[in-house]
Amino acid sequence: MTTSKHRIPCPHCNQNLRIRKSQGLTPVYREAIVECRNDDCGFRGKARFELCNTLTPSDIPNPMVDLPFAPSLLHQAIKQAQRSS
Repeated sequence: MTTSKHRIPCPHCNQNLRIRKSQGLTPVYREAIVECRNDDCGFRGKARFELCNTLTPSDIPNPMVDLPFAPSLLHQAIKQAQRSS
């Protein structure tokens, strides 16, 4: 199993937060209970994770998921279409 290198720092002491529990509410949205790994800090909170844009379309798209393309991707596609016209 590969360990993720992405970390979310505690807003109070800057130690890494640990996800204690999470629940997927939609295919693109999750809520999680997080807690600080620093026992002296003791912070606990609720986090929300949302996928908001498509950067590269899926080769096996889920018909239930409709994520808009990132504005930069749309701008690039418009430029390419204008060049090929």
